[in-house]
Order: sequence, then C-alpha cells, then structure tokens
Amino acid sequence: MSLSNNKVLIATVLLVALVVLISFRYLKPGSNEAVYITSKVDRNDITSYITTTGNLNPIKSIEVYSQVSGIINKLNVDFNSEVNAGDPLAELYKDLLKTEVESAQAQVRKTQADFDQAKTLFENDKSLYEKRLISKEEFDSSEKRYASTRAAFEQSQVLLKKAEFNLKNTVIRSPIDGVVLSRNVECGQVVSANGKPLFIVAQNMSQMKIDTNVSEKHIGKVKNGQKVNFTVDAYTNDVFEGVVSQIRNAPNITNNIVTYNVVVSVDNSDWKLKPGMTAEVNIVVADKKDVLRVPNAALRFVPPPSANISSRPDLNSNDSHVWLRPKSGELVSVSVKTGKSDDAYTEVLEGDLKEGQEVVVGFSSQNTSESNQYLPQPGRF
Repeated sequence: MSLSNNKVLIATVLLVALVVLISFRYLKPGSNEAVYITSKVDRNDITSYITTTGNLNPIKSIEVYSQVSGIINKLNVDFNSEVNAGDPLAELYKDLLKTEVESAQAQVRKTQADFDQAKTLFENDKSLYEKRLISKEEFDSSEKRYASTRAAFEQSQVLLKKAEFNLKNTVIRSPIDGVVLSRNVECGQVVSANGKPLFIVAQNMSQMKIDTNVSEKHIGKVKNGQKVNFTVDAYTNDVFEGVVSQIRNAPNITNNIVTYNVVVSVDNSDWKLKPGMTAEVNIVVADKKDVLRVPNAALRFVPPPSANISSRPDLNSNDSHVWLRPKSGELVSVSVKTGKSDDAYTEVLEGDLKEGQEVVVGFSSQNTSESNQYLPQPGRF
C-alpha cells in the first residue's frame, strides 16, 4: 500500500470517528430535547361528585312517654309492630285512678250543692240589702260565703278533669302511623309521668333519609333536587339512589371545621335499608352526557422555558387554553371556554378543538428538575 493510500485511510477513519462522536453527543437518548406527553380530545360524559358519609334515619320518629305514673298492666305491641295513629301500645292498671275519679265526682256534687245554696242565699240577701232590710254585715257575710263556695266548686271541677285525664291516659297510644322501633318497658314495670321514653315509633319506613354533612368548601355546589348515589356495608354490590331534599343553614363547627347538614330523601319501598346504617354518599353535582372534553392536566400544562412556541395565549383573556401536540418542535396554544369538570376531565364549550386532536398534558427531558415540574400528576386521568 502506498503512502498516499495510507493517508486517505487514516483520514477516513478519523472522519468516521468524528461523525460517530458527534452523533453520540447530540442524538443519544436522554438528550435535552423535550419528549411531550399527550392525550386525545374525546367525547364522553362528565360526572362530578361530592363524597361524604351519613346515617340512614326514618323521615320522622317520635318518642312515646307515659303521661301518668303507674304500673304497666298490658303490652299491645313489640319491636317492629306496625301501628296506626291512636292504636294502644300499652295500658296501666286503672283501679286506683278509677277510685280517684269517683272521689272527685263526689266532691264536685258536694261543692256544687254548697255553691247552689250559697248562690240562692246571696241573691236573696242582695235584694234585701238594696231595700235596707238587712245590715251591711249580714250582706258581706253572705257574699263571702257565695265566693268561697264558688271557688271550691271550680276547684273540684279541676280536680275531676285531672283525674279523668289520668284515667284516660292509662292507655298509651301511638301518635302516628308507623313501626315500633324500640320498646323500653315490660309488664309490671313502674313508670313515671314524662319519665324515660317507653316506645319509639318511626313513621312510614318505606321512605327514609340520610343525614350527612358537607364542608363549607363544597356546600356551594349542592342544590335541592340533585341526584345522590350511595352504598351501605350490608349490600356491598348494590348502589342505592336518593335526592337532596334539604340543605340546612345552621353550621356545625368542630375544631374550627365548618360543615352543613344535607338531608337526602331515599325510597325504601323494599325495606332493605334500616335506621342507623352508615351510607357512603356521592352527591352528583355535575352530570353531562356526550360532551367534548379535555384532560384537566391539559389545562394546567405550562411549557418549559426551552420550548419552541409558535403561538402564545392571550394573557388578557379570561379563557383557558391548551397546547396542541408540537409539529416540527413548536407548541401551539388554543383558547377554550370550559364548562363542568370532574376529577379527570373538563368540558369544552367553545374553542378551536376537535375530537381526536392530541393536547399536551406534560413532558420529560434530561433536565429532571425541569421535567418534574411539568409532568402531569399521577392519578389525575
């Protein structure tokens, strides 16, 4: 081989080595060129929930007390008994109270006779005194006797009414139509007037309610009539439905945390749900079908400082914006008007976006401090 040929070979090897070195330096994986993460604009549903917990309760429940003291003689109902308003729940012994009524009646008859006699005498003495046929002292004495007998008669009537009231209320009756949830008394037990409740009667268990609490941060999204989905531990495979029926204005403040009571009406016509069950509640605050939507991460994406941008958003506009998948290394901003959102997607009301287009939701590059700042958060979509 000639010397000139050796020189050509050496030059060729050096040139190839230089090209390989340049390619390795600038084209190797992990270079500073950003790799954009994208997601497609699609058409689907937007469903947003406020999640909380609560307890199932009857729409109305009443504690039933005895209005008189006595001994339970008879029980007419037990747990889960269905009752109508006015049905007897229990009865007290009546003998003593019957005696009290009879004594009060006798006292009324006696005081009435005394009063009638005193009234007749007073009316006669009044006529005689006006004619000055009797003295002032005789008239005053007649008037005082009339007043005292009238007071005694009226008092005896009050005592008779009280005795009759007590006798009547030896029968403890249901105040409403419903079901006996609780019975706290036995035959032979002594009960006191307005002591502890003897029964709890729940109204119409085919309709129930959930008492739940919503934080002040989310209460503004809750409206009467919104749909509610909930589950209970007793039926793990069932999803029950309800409706928001009341939002109470009184705040509940615990450890500086403010919540508001939200009442959910529930149909329980199959009687599967029971009072006291814990419900995992989802209040549907947004439910739109078949809408154009973008991932929430696309609305939060901010291009890195090193990005090539061909179209920037109008910073004076109130619209949101997303970035289209780069072409030839350049990002393009698109302004959009947004609607309802859920945990993953936001509805697009207006904007130059079409179903199937890819929007940027994040990027990565060799500069880890930069890529970590703009990568989408895990679990967002």
